Amino acid sequence: MNFERSRSDHELEIILRTAYDLALKSRVTEALALCNWLIEEPSTSIAGHRQRAAVFEYQGSVSDAISDMEFVTSHDADEPADFHALGILYFTLGEMAKAEAAFTTSLKLSNAVLNTHYKNSCHLFRAAARLKRAHYQEALADAQSLPDQYSTYMPGMGVRSKEHIIVEVERELSRIPKSRPNLNRRGR
Repeated sequence: MNFERSRSDHELEIILRTAYDLALKSRVTEALALCNWLIEEPSTSIAGHRQRAAVFEYQGSVSDAISDMEFVTSHDADEPADFHALGILYFTLGEMAKAEAAFTTSLKLSNAVLNTHYKNSCHLFRAAARLKRAHYQEALADAQSLPDQYSTYMPGMGVRSKEHIIVEVERELSRIPKSRPNLNRRGR
């Protein structure tokens, strides 16, 4: 497998697809070598990191995937898909505050460029992260913004829907004791 440095987006896409196909065929060493080769060249470095993150994630090396996606988002901070992917990786490791922040950034970037592709997924994942962080009202607001029956697979949780999140939030909110008036205060 000999590749020349890509001269077009199409050629780069072929190389990226080849790297991922190698990973799918359990030829991870070759896939990573191809990604590393892309990373060496400044013009393809970001794409190489992105694809290496995908290979690492497929391999189960989530921490390594996070490192690559953090590199990508720190050097190319205007792509909603990158923050969405990073949010899912953080979510997978249970780093809910970081996941929430990544999904929030993805939503802001998506709104700025009028891209709705990641909107529902970001809201559902962010709702689940906020639920885990006991930020119930914010989780409820995210879930309620989704279309009915919207669902997606969430690592460690299985398929979750808008309705699942709302039920869980309402259950948690019902457990919070209602505040009682302060009976020791006089004159009020």
